[in-house]
Amino acid sequence: MDLRVRNALSERRYHGSYQRIAELLAYLQLPAENLHRFFEQVALSVMVRNGDGHLKNFAVTYGKGEAPSLSPLFDVVTAAVYTYTRYVGDIEHTDRTMALKLFAGKHHSKAYPTTEELMRFGTEVCGVVRPGSTLQRIAQAMQETLDDAKGDSRIPADLLAKMEPVWQNGMTYAPREQRSA
Repeated sequence: MDLRVRNALSERRYHGSYQRIAELLAYLQLPAENLHRFFEQVALSVMVRNGDGHLKNFAVTYGKGEAPSLSPLFDVVTAAVYTYTRYVGDIEHTDRTMALKLFAGKHHSKAYPTTEELMRFGTEVCGVVRPGSTLQRIAQAMQETLDDAKGDSRIPADLLAKMEPVWQNGMTYAPREQRSA
């Protein structure tokens, strides 16, 4: 994206939009399944409230003689369960926004999108024919992961107690008519 991030202005990794990343993937003429996977990555980040999905957390891989491809998803965390302070003496805050805007343009924000906005992003920007099915699949995997985590002694109970309502809320992105009981 022609942004230097290894300098004093490293906050640039938070400048941009997921739409712009998708446009760059299309510009690189990656096969359509790469844009579909990118939608999955963005949707998962939205649904688990990964407020740290910035520019450096999306990449294209390629090898000698190989076509470029969207890299697997990495560095995903439910940032909404952690607190931070902006300066010494400040009150604790929780992360309530995405790292990037969903859509390009100065009138768009980093607020988490509505279901309709996320599905529009999938359809119009990433070319996904049935984005609701993708959201349903992600919601189902999130529920299975939560169920597995409840029986895993390695997962601290207090962390799971904070994550579960955040994830339950994220699962509401799956269209109602497709959600399983």
